[in-house]
Amino acid sequence: MTDIDIQIKLFGMFRKNGQNMQLRLPAGSTIGTVKQQISLQLKDTDAALVFESVLADDEAILPDGYVLENSMKLSILPPVCGG
Repeated sequence: MTDIDIQIKLFGMFRKNGQNMQLRLPAGSTIGTVKQQISLQLKDTDAALVFESVLADDEAILPDGYVLENSMKLSILPPVCGG
């Protein structure tokens, strides 16, 4: 199976870990797999926040079951609180 490159732009609380993160995953991986890999790379309490966040491409928020067939750029968006 071919590997794909996933570039993830970090926002909100994740920004303290840098502006971007790179992952190399097998083609056919899901957004859920991407979240697992992000949480493994984060060495602090932000790891749990990954699973409450959403991943999006330039057009839409992607569900955890979305299958990645090609290299792509994503953004991770943590939940926002406010009034």
